[in-house]
Amino acid sequence: MHDRISHFSLLFDCNQSKKRRITYDENNGEDIISYLPECITSRILSLMPTKDALRTCVLSKDWEHKWTGIYNIDINDDIRFVLKKTRKMSFINFVDRIFFLSRNSTLKRFRLWCHLQYKAHRMISWISAALMRNVADLELVYQDDDVVLPSRLFNCTSLTTMKLQWPCFFRVSAQNLFPSLKSLYLDRTKFLGECVPSTSKLVFDFPVLETLELQNCKWLKVNLVEINAPVLSVFKAVVQSNQRPLLPKFNMLKRLEVFTKCNSGALLELLHAMPFLESIVLEMWYWDDYDYDEVESLPSCIVSHLKEVQFRSFSKTLPDYRMAQFLWTNALRLKKIVGLRRESSEERQRKKMFGHVREESEEKEIENFWAKLKTVFKHKKHGIFVKR
Repeated sequence: MHDRISHFSLLFDCNQSKKRRITYDENNGEDIISYLPECITSRILSLMPTKDALRTCVLSKDWEHKWTGIYNIDINDDIRFVLKKTRKMSFINFVDRIFFLSRNSTLKRFRLWCHLQYKAHRMISWISAALMRNVADLELVYQDDDVVLPSRLFNCTSLTTMKLQWPCFFRVSAQNLFPSLKSLYLDRTKFLGECVPSTSKLVFDFPVLETLELQNCKWLKVNLVEINAPVLSVFKAVVQSNQRPLLPKFNMLKRLEVFTKCNSGALLELLHAMPFLESIVLEMWYWDDYDYDEVESLPSCIVSHLKEVQFRSFSKTLPDYRMAQFLWTNALRLKKIVGLRRESSEERQRKKMFGHVREESEEKEIENFWAKLKTVFKHKKHGIFVKR
């Protein structure tokens, strides 16, 4: 091994039969990378797309099996296989070969994107193979809704990050434990409580979970959910407008992001489950005309802990102003509001051209909103207001 390597490069073309020297020292043209320690070679190949890591097997006889030491598997059935007639079977053989020949007993990441439809047992076998190799980061993107995930996923001690963009089923029991999971993202996942008595609650224990994001998940045959996550700091939720949030209390949650069209009453119910919330981000494309004077009990987080509110889609309608005023008038510890903007004269003129004219009482209510806001908050810039 030379003390100084002035230059090396990776040169290969799988479409050509001619094999080239893959690395060289510019001083004497000697192969360098082939003599690197196996741990370094495995790291280099693991940082490459898996399809490219496998292609190195054609470089030389010495490189025929070097790819089997990779610890990241990142595969997509829409990239490598372009012939539709053979793409599915080729991809199946490709994935099976990776797991069969892989020498690494530990996987750091398994990322699988499937655009074609595969039999359920095939998908489960790939997931199980990753779990057997103590995968830490699991990401699955698939569209078929006829797959029930293996139960061993719940007690996998190696799994720290899981992202599922997949309308699959979780057949859950009354008690479910993810001992090492720190980040969880679920999109359209369906929880099926067949094994949960109707009088019992569904319990999820996440002792080290820090981030939880749920998008349009469904709870089937489930009446009550309890999530124990003592260190959870970020919770994001996207729910359908016809869904009532089925959520437990998050006593450690400090920040909430909501992307939804649910009514204001449902949002307040959600806030009741987060008593120590300090920051909330609202990307609400529609606010219903809710009567905030009828609120019987204010969420404790609004009264005692809320410090910052951010509107990402403030549409300047009367319901928007009413929600904003409800928050800043009741949040006694609120220090900052982001995203509030007045209508410009051009915007008003444009609305008049299209016949969108507010009644005089509505215009007066909006003007009163800005007048009261300015007595409590100071406008900094770009829709940012801080408490005086």
